[in-house]
Amino acid sequence: MIESSQLLVLIALSHNENISKAAEELNVTQSAVSQALKNLEAKVGFPIVTRQGKSVNLTESGMRLAKVAKQYFKRIEETIEQIHLENHEIKGKIHVGSLYGLGKTWLSSRMLDFLAAYPQLEVRLSMDFPETLIKKFEQHEIDCLIMPEHLVPAFADKKNLHSEYSTLVFPESFNITAKSDLKEILGHPIIFYDNNDPTFYRWCREKFSVVPRNLKPRLVVNSFGQMLQAVNEGIGIAVVPTHVMRRSYKRENVKTVGKEFEVFNNKVSFAFHADEADNYKIKELYKFLLEVAKEL
Repeated sequence: MIESSQLLVLIALSHNENISKAAEELNVTQSAVSQALKNLEAKVGFPIVTRQGKSVNLTESGMRLAKVAKQYFKRIEETIEQIHLENHEIKGKIHVGSLYGLGKTWLSSRMLDFLAAYPQLEVRLSMDFPETLIKKFEQHEIDCLIMPEHLVPAFADKKNLHSEYSTLVFPESFNITAKSDLKEILGHPIIFYDNNDPTFYRWCREKFSVVPRNLKPRLVVNSFGQMLQAVNEGIGIAVVPTHVMRRSYKRENVKTVGKEFEVFNNKVSFAFHADEADNYKIKELYKFLLEVAKEL
């Protein structure tokens, strides 16, 4: 009979090309890994690895067996999670990725509430740029992503979480009213979130059906909080998500025109791996965030 410890060695070798690294991952000796591998090959009756110096590579048969081994342990974990869920418990770990803006202004505090509801769960929240988060998600280092729909990678499954709106904010000293046209508005200094601020350009297009060209922002800072602070200090105008405005203590120090200047920005999605559609932790997290997203 194949032992589970032998399958764990096989899985470790599937993403390590070195016996010493596999041993380090499993916290066992190299000789233990080598012996487990030798015993496993004897039991299955075919080569599992090929050796080139200190490196080892799984054969095609070894890769097929490793895939089944991963599914085996995954099914066990899912069954354990299901039992905990039936007992109104969620245990284990979950790694969530989000952009800086939404992560800082809303998601981080909501994850604290989720932890309070499930005290036996371990949560890791990573806030970063889209390309970094997507790379980690693709490598299965991140379990789910909270980000604008248009940024979600095509290979991910997704569900709608929230429809986001944005609005123009400006210092009290700037004479901007509901009758101001785009030319008048762009006559003021501009603050961007990044060098090609999509939120600002989308606002111009949705509000005035025009996408301006060759704008030169006075300030670029990838923090909505700092953008609002800069507006408060009279540096320029900016476009920020309405949920940021509502939750910021700086909202009383800047001006907006109100609903007339609010436009649809994008949809915020909850993205997850297709093979994790039945993962109970992810299901519960989505249900929780969908409910609290109503406050945005």
